[in-house]
Amino acid sequence: MKFVMDDHLPLVAVQIEYNGNKKTFNNVLLDTGCSSTILDTDLCEEIGLLLDLENAITRKMYGIGGTEICIEQKVIGMNIDEFQLNNFILQLSDVREMHGFDGIIGSDFFIVNKLIIDFGNMEVRKN
Repeated sequence: MKFVMDDHLPLVAVQIEYNGNKKTFNNVLLDTGCSSTILDTDLCEEIGLLLDLENAITRKMYGIGGTEICIEQKVIGMNIDEFQLNNFILQLSDVREMHGFDGIIGSDFFIVNKLIIDFGNMEVRKN
């Protein structure tokens, strides 16, 4: 997974697949300081990943930019590029409007997939 630096931030375009529907999220932040992977709610709706308000858990996310509310839910059978996610806990939020990103790939994703961020080659790859 290749990334670019934009205003000193590592950004990647990733294809998200869920239930056979695919969409490229073009402006995704790689953020090892974020514990959770967060995807934009509106973009997820376009691939059929809808908020499961009956079973979802509301989480308050804290960071340098302040506090925001996310909906936490488990996804089964989602792909982010070549990485298969089964029973992965994902945060859904309005990150595009609030922060300008289509999503944030957090440390949970890097840990589960045993990934390395290689700034020399500007890529994320398996360890």
